[in-house]
Amino acid sequence: MTDPLTGKELVQKSFEYVDKLTKECSKFLLEDYNRSHRKIQLGSVPKEVSNDIVRWFERRDKNIRLASEPDSVTRPLPTQFRMQFKGNTKDADFSLDSSVVVFVVPGSEISDSTISFPKTLVVIADRNKFTKRKI
Repeated sequence: MTDPLTGKELVQKSFEYVDKLTKECSKFLLEDYNRSHRKIQLGSVPKEVSNDIVRWFERRDKNIRLASEPDSVTRPLPTQFRMQFKGNTKDADFSLDSSVVVFVVPGSEISDSTISFPKTLVVIADRNKFTKRKI
């Protein structure tokens, strides 16, 4: 007979699973963007990419709930966006970070209506942002 997992072990197990999914999500969405030559207006990149990430998690695993935090969007460079997400599994609450860099046609004026193409997408799960779920 095995002992039930402790809270710390449950959180670690959740982190390892979500970390694996974040890598899978980044790879899948970037390949999808490249395959379809997806064009996104520069001003809507955070909203569209965030929605794609949330939808991907919903389809991939119904037991993981994820929501984007629109107030967390930052723009360190004109073509780079950082976003945060809050989520949970049955055992843990967590926060994910995401970074997307887009490519604009050389010579284009950079504005919110400029057409851009996703170039890199990284979704990161940080072990320190996983906590035992409070019921």
